[in-house]
Amino acid sequence: PTGPPSSSREVGGRGQAFVVPRPGAGGVAYSCAGKTFVMTGIFPEVGGGAGLNLGKDRVRAMIESFGGRVTGSISGKTDILVVGKEPGMSKVTKARANPKIALMTIHDLKMGIEGGNLEAAQQPVQIDSFSSGFRGNGLAAIAAPE
Repeated sequence: PTGPPSSSREVGGRGQAFVVPRPGAGGVAYSCAGKTFVMTGIFPEVGGGAGLNLGKDRVRAMIESFGGRVTGSISGKTDILVVGKEPGMSKVTKARANPKIALMTIHDLKMGIEGGNLEAAQQPVQIDSFSSGFRGNGLAAIAAPE
């Protein structure tokens, strides 16, 4: 069987393809304008890349195509942390400590882009597991169990 087109990937267990929106084709132009984004985790839904970069290039391209800015670390300028699978505990902790920063999944981000309103698409983010970090040195590996 042939794989899906490069713009869509199967979402684990949901049986539906994730189609990356483009301005004028499923998304409201400039719906990310004026916002600064940081990504954490991996994004196998959109594929591309390998290892820790899995899907990040495509998510970055999606955000930038709608006028958003993507940086590598949480700062006072960060508006939205896009949370993928196995996110980094450090970025999530820093983002949650700042009430100005919203946490969004890639699915909620897509809904916000399609509707032209990121705030309306924000839902609580539940994280099942954090990244163990490079060679197991992530904060989650040394954090006290609940």
